Amino acid sequence: MSSLSVRLNVFTSVEDVAKQRGKVVLAGATLADTLLTASESLGETVVALRSSLGALVTDINVLRDWDVVIAVTESTEKLPVNGDSTSGTSSPFAIPSHLNTARDTSHDVPDFTLRKTTHVPSPDGPSRSDWVRLNMGGRVFATTRATLSSDPDSMLARMFEPSEGWLSATDASGAFLIDRSPTYFEPLLNFLRHGKLILNEGISPQGVLEEAKFFGISKAIEPLEALVWDEELSASGHFTRKEFLHFLASTSSAAPLRCQGLNLEGLNLSNLDLRNINFKCANLRHCNLSCSDLSHCVFERADLFQANLNEAVIQCVHMPRVNLEGATLKGCHMGERLGVQTNLEGANLKGAIFDNSQMNGVNLRLASLRGSCLRSCNLRYAVMACTDLENCDLDSSDLQHANLRGANLETTNFQDIVV
Repeated sequence: MSSLSVRLNVFTSVEDVAKQRGKVVLAGATLADTLLTASESLGETVVALRSSLGALVTDINVLRDWDVVIAVTESTEKLPVNGDSTSGTSSPFAIPSHLNTARDTSHDVPDFTLRKTTHVPSPDGPSRSDWVRLNMGGRVFATTRATLSSDPDSMLARMFEPSEGWLSATDASGAFLIDRSPTYFEPLLNFLRHGKLILNEGISPQGVLEEAKFFGISKAIEPLEALVWDEELSASGHFTRKEFLHFLASTSSAAPLRCQGLNLEGLNLSNLDLRNINFKCANLRHCNLSCSDLSHCVFERADLFQANLNEAVIQCVHMPRVNLEGATLKGCHMGERLGVQTNLEGANLKGAIFDNSQMNGVNLRLASLRGSCLRSCNLRYAVMACTDLENCDLDSSDLQHANLRGANLETTNFQDIVV
């Protein structure tokens, strides 16, 4: 027997094996010690141990961790081991063949028996294909180690990794006891199975998010945070993405869509066709408009503080006095089209990031770009008269034919510009 303690699944008969009514007993240093421990656990004198095939155990060292053994008590020791065909008496020791067929013969343990790995992995240890059962707050879930390990960096994966030595209490049936909410755990288990996050009606995304954080299922955290955010916005009277899409779909494509003054703060409007919408004076703070087509939109005096407009199409957009402070507009397409400029006159663009954007012909007259980044931007023919460019980074930008008359160029970085 190894230096690690060996745990045995002890049953008094094959019927108890089938019904999973047994006791977990810690094997002693000798067979006599183990018989005494089994007797105390079962509440009757155990005189011998037999394997699941009926063989008499004579040496405790042949038993492995989590082996199934049948306890021979004073009341059963006189019964035949292999059955008596003349009397019709069946043995309480040998597991019938219909139960043996579902057994992992390399371990001589039925497949429904939970097995615990040791700290040192070996060919005889549990594998990722093993089925395990979890008693999650009183509700039992059955799944495989492979499913629990599908997010390899999660705490669940580490708990049930065969090479780990995780120890946990088990219930009477051998299911691992975990004191967490079964209601919120079930969507996460399904997520680990098929990679899709599905929440039934009435399930709180916030509750599932907390479970995802506890178990370290990082792949589920971001979509859950988005659901929580949408739920909070909806509760506070804001639009959700789903509601906004329904709003778009219910409007004729020929009719102008007016969203003046709407509170859309924090809304995810990425990858959408939003052309020709009037967002005048709307609250779009922290909105995600990345990769959306905003051509011919109106954002006059709209609030897009720290909004994400990366790679958005912003051609022919009317945006005078818009607030884009701290916004990111990397890789945007906002250049002149068909002789129509994107108008950012008088806009607040402090600390905004325009790196690698197409801004040819854009009107930035009287705008504040203090501390903004416009590295590698195309600013040909841009109108930047009286624009505040203090501490602005224009490294490697194309400023050919740009109008900088009266602009504040204090500490502006013009390194490697094209003029």
